[in-house]
Amino acid sequence: MEVYSTEEQQVEAIKRFLRENGLSIVAGIVLGLGGLYGYRHYQATQLEAAEAHSTGYSNLTQVLTDEKADKSAFTADAQKFIDANKESSYSALAALLSAKELVAAKDYAAAEKQLSWVVANHKEAELVAVAQLRLARVQAEQKKYPDALKTLGATMPAAFASQQAELKGDVLAASGDAAGAKAAYKAAKAASGTEQNPLLDVKLNELAHVAG
Repeated sequence: MEVYSTEEQQVEAIKRFLRENGLSIVAGIVLGLGGLYGYRHYQATQLEAAEAHSTGYSNLTQVLTDEKADKSAFTADAQKFIDANKESSYSALAALLSAKELVAAKDYAAAEKQLSWVVANHKEAELVAVAQLRLARVQAEQKKYPDALKTLGATMPAAFASQQAELKGDVLAASGDAAGAKAAYKAAKAASGTEQNPLLDVKLNELAHVAG
């Protein structure tokens, strides 16, 4: 399965946002609710927890980037981190990493479970959208086309509209619905605005003979 660089950039942006703004958001909520009592203690506790989550996640990523590291236990270690930090956004990032490794190993069923967990248990719209797109691809890889289309039918942030429609076209094309695929690709092109996507143009050209 291909690497989706646009999604990787979106995940990196989410991680930067968490590092730079996570604590200030928590602080704003607490102050907004008038929770001044014990705030300093709460702030210190939250900062300590955030640093622990960040360190744990960094340790996971280092295993993947270190050519000498033993990667055989990565998915098991990732699962331990996820289980221990379920409320943290870093657990979703770890699940995305784990799913990516599972896809590389062609264990699509296990990857589907990881991505489904992110979709079901996290609230950050961008993270969930990334997981939904990858989940749909994994489902399509297993020829679970109705499931993939259902996944793609969920609401996603506007920034993902073009990717969402294009992937829907891919699934419809794979399932034999050429007319539906062509309509989805047209929607993807409309949603992309001025952004160039040569591959999308190729897909549309291949379906130029299809009515609709």
